[in-house]
Amino acid sequence: MPDQILEKATARSRFVNDRRALGNRERARQARAATLRLLADPHLTTADTVAAYWPLGSEPDTRALIGTLLERGVRVLLPVLLADRDLDWARYDGDPDALRDGGAGTRRPHGTTLGTGVVLRAAALIVPALAVTADGVRLGRGGGSYDRVLARIAAARESGRQTPWTCALLYEGELGTLDAAAVEPHDRPVDAACTASELVTFRG
Repeated sequence: MPDQILEKATARSRFVNDRRALGNRERARQARAATLRLLADPHLTTADTVAAYWPLGSEPDTRALIGTLLERGVRVLLPVLLADRDLDWARYDGDPDALRDGGAGTRRPHGTTLGTGVVLRAAALIVPALAVTADGVRLGRGGGSYDRVLARIAAARESGRQTPWTCALLYEGELGTLDAAAVEPHDRPVDAACTASELVTFRG
């Protein structure tokens, strides 16, 4: 196994284990604090459409974030996992009981999907991540779904199109602690990362 792939696998294992060690109460506390910080950012206070994610496993809980956005009248999009692991999107109406199995443990809205490109028209995209490097490169769980989305956004941005602000939601200790040696060429950067104690902007 090449050194870079081994470094990445080791990093993933470490961050997953660290999340488990936090425990449910501490994860919930940090997610609440990060949510309040993120909701106060101008990228969200002025947003008309936000693409977010429904929490899976130990990921930072986004349900309060989504609920507040809906109360503000924001259109919220949630991902729909496709067979090739790319992400389509569907509008979430605020009823968690209406969510259905989206495959690979995910939950998805029951409504019509809107196409992979609809995310480009959102004001902001909140992405899950295990960690983010000091210069903003995201480490995911390994499926590559969000790498594709972020690559799509980067290509649109390079062509001069308006694109969403992208922000990873993290726990303490996951921002700036990922070694660059664990990053591969296909790993994509985000514009910002938010934890309970800080929101760091890398670009945009």
